[in-house]
Amino acid sequence: MVELLVVIAIAAILTTLAVPSFQRLIQSNAISSSVNIFLADLRFARSEAIRRGGNVVMCRSDSPEAIKPVCNTGSGSSGNGWASGWIIFYDLDGNGTRTSTSTDPVLRVQSALTSPDSIVDAKASSKFQFTATGRLRSLSAGAGSLQFGSNDHYTNDLQRVVCVSLGGRGRIAGNGNASCTS
Repeated sequence: MVELLVVIAIAAILTTLAVPSFQRLIQSNAISSSVNIFLADLRFARSEAIRRGGNVVMCRSDSPEAIKPVCNTGSGSSGNGWASGWIIFYDLDGNGTRTSTSTDPVLRVQSALTSPDSIVDAKASSKFQFTATGRLRSLSAGAGSLQFGSNDHYTNDLQRVVCVSLGGRGRIAGNGNASCTS
């Protein structure tokens, strides 16, 4: 009986020490996953624009999995912005947006990200519109930065800042203290 109590006590101590490490690992993986999904879709949109001769748009959408998904320019009905999801479509008419009556074909859909505060909109455009050379169409408004992870749920060293250049390329600038200008 004493041996059983000792084993249980040791197991309780090890569990108490291991849980915070696992929680940090889970948070780190959630941020990495969100960043990788966003960058992969940004690269996909850019490469499709080069392949198709331009007019490919990646825009945020409040309900990307709807039958006829549309682009939204606001921060989302629940205030999520890019975290509520996005669509990538081939812009046949060249107007840079997709409405419920558009015939523009959707190339890819990303549903809402599940981790809390995964993308915090900061100086980010509501869409990235690519030309045939892979550059952003609007040189004044297209580039920006997105912060992955909020101060409410993640420490600064777990957060990530993703920068999108005027050339249409996305990169990770660093942790929550980084900026796209440095």
